[in-house]
Amino acid sequence: MNYVTEPNIPLNRAARRRLKTILSIKNKGGVGGSHLAMATATVLRMSAGSAFTTVLVDLDGSTGTTISKMGERDEEGHIKQEQSLDRGVPAIDLFDPARRGALFSLTEIEDRFLILDGPAASINTFKALTENLDAKDWVRHNEACGRDLVVMIPVTPHLASIAAVPEAIAMFGDAARYIVVRSMLGCRPSDYVLWDAPEFCDRFGRMVSGRSKAMLEEAGGVVLDMPALNPGVLARAEALKVPFAEAIHSALLDAAERISVRRWLETWAGQLDGVRDMLGLDADFAWNIA
Repeated sequence: MNYVTEPNIPLNRAARRRLKTILSIKNKGGVGGSHLAMATATVLRMSAGSAFTTVLVDLDGSTGTTISKMGERDEEGHIKQEQSLDRGVPAIDLFDPARRGALFSLTEIEDRFLILDGPAASINTFKALTENLDAKDWVRHNEACGRDLVVMIPVTPHLASIAAVPEAIAMFGDAARYIVVRSMLGCRPSDYVLWDAPEFCDRFGRMVSGRSKAMLEEAGGVVLDMPALNPGVLARAEALKVPFAEAIHSALLDAAERISVRRWLETWAGQLDGVRDMLGLDADFAWNIA
């Protein structure tokens, strides 16, 4: 792997070009984790040109949300069993003990970005991947393959999803960089009262908000806001089996729907632009949603 020894590249720039593994992980479903992974992969693939490749993997197996919405299909519309790494969505069933070992082989690919969409309960599952391998073993192998780990934790205003933040930080520790992604679907930043209040107590006087925000800050993590895509547009695009990258041009959607998807992707790219250093993107990298 020659990702840090390219000629004529200043050392600090070459260091940023290390391979990145982005893990979207959660315990609670319904927090927008799959759309987070799909939107991230989409804007990176659309903007990369020939500069780098992005692999998106669905850890919920062949019936997961991500492969169903972005996977390659045959002429009859069925998901192909064999998915290409750079355009399709390979799948691993994280809940099948016999298949979890494939997570280690995945980190050996040389694509710049490896994005893993973890299903509900994926934090608990990572704690014990096999009989004798856990998350720390996977992190060490990921690092040995020259990959930096970025953990994205999608949350809603509800306590059950926010609780995933300290769990993830405790599990991966200093071996990862952390991005908490707040869902803005039906929410405003001011709705995240349990995130912002360090000493919120229930009616019995018990503190329930915890130290999630403080732990993220101590770990050097950041908070991004995932923009909302109109649910009706999302539903139609999904039913038509039109991936997001195609939806912005597809004649199957009307003008307002196409513009809605484009605006959603552009807004998310703008959020990611604030963490370009964490993602290893050069200062002159330009987002291109076209």
